[in-house]
Amino acid sequence: MSDTVIVEPAIAPEGGGVSHSPFSWSAAIAGTLAAMAVSFIVIALGSGIGLSFASPYSGPSATSLTIAAAVWLVLAQTLGFATGGYLAGRLRSSALDELADETLFRDAAQGFVVWAIGTVIMTAGVILASYLAASATSQAVGNAASSAAMMRSGSDGGATTGSMTDYFVDLVLRPDPATAAGRRSDTTVGAAAQSPAPSNEVRAEVTRILVRGIAQAKLDDNDRTYLAQVVSARTGLPADQAENRVAEVENKAREAVKETADKARKAGAFFSFWTFMSLLFGGAAATLAGIAGGQLRDGDGPFAAAD
Repeated sequence: MSDTVIVEPAIAPEGGGVSHSPFSWSAAIAGTLAAMAVSFIVIALGSGIGLSFASPYSGPSATSLTIAAAVWLVLAQTLGFATGGYLAGRLRSSALDELADETLFRDAAQGFVVWAIGTVIMTAGVILASYLAASATSQAVGNAASSAAMMRSGSDGGATTGSMTDYFVDLVLRPDPATAAGRRSDTTVGAAAQSPAPSNEVRAEVTRILVRGIAQAKLDDNDRTYLAQVVSARTGLPADQAENRVAEVENKAREAVKETADKARKAGAFFSFWTFMSLLFGGAAATLAGIAGGQLRDGDGPFAAAD
C-alpha cells in the first residue's frame, strides 16, 4: 500500500489543443508546383523535337505528328504528376497517423490531391485562354465589319482582307472566258466594252447575300434571282447560265462551311479524348507515386524493398 502510482496527464497537442491533420497542404502544393514544372519541361522538349521533325521534304505526316503530340502530352502529364505525387508522399509526415493501416491510403490521397490541384489550375488556364480567344475573335469580327464599311464607302479594295467569302464572291462574279474572248474579237465593240471590275458596293452587296444564305443554309428565291441578274449583267452570261453559276457557287460555299464544321468537330473530339487520357494517366501516376514516396519514407513496402 505504500507504493505510489504516478498518472501522467494527457499531453495536449500544440496549437491550443487543436490536433494536427495527417494531410500536408504544404507538401501537396510543393508537389503540384513540381508536377507543373516537369510537365512544362517535357512539353517544351516535345515541341522542339516536333519542330525538328517538321521538314517539307521528309519526315512524318501532319496526322502522325498530331498523334505523336497527343501521346507526348500523356507522357508529360504522367511524368509530371508522378514526380509531384512522389514528392508530396515523401514529404508528408506519418508521425500523426493514428492507425498504421491508414498510412497507405493517406499517402495515396496526398498524391491524388496533387493531381486535383494541378487539374484545377490547368482548367482555369484553359478557361482564361478560351476567354482570350473569344475576345480575339470578337476583335476580328469588328475588323471585318470595319472592312465591310470601307467597301461600302468606296474605299480602296486592296485594303480589305481575304477570306473564304471573298473567294466565293470572286467566283460568282468571274467573267465568262468565252464571252470575254468574243468581246475582244469584236472590232466594233473595242476595249471599252469589256466588263469592268465590280465596284466595292456590288461586292459588298453580293457578300451580304452570300453570308446570309450560308448562315440560313439556303439562299432565298428572291436573293437567288437578284444575284443571277447581277451575275448576268456583270459577266454577260445568259440568264439560265447565271442561275446555274449562282446555284453552283451556293453549293460549293455550303460544302466548304460543312467541311470546316466537320473539321472543328473532329478536332474537338480528338482534343477531348486525349485530354481525358492525359488526366487519367496523370491521376493514376500521382496516386501511385504518392504511395511509393510514402513507403520509401517509412522504409517498408515493395517500393522500399526494391530500393
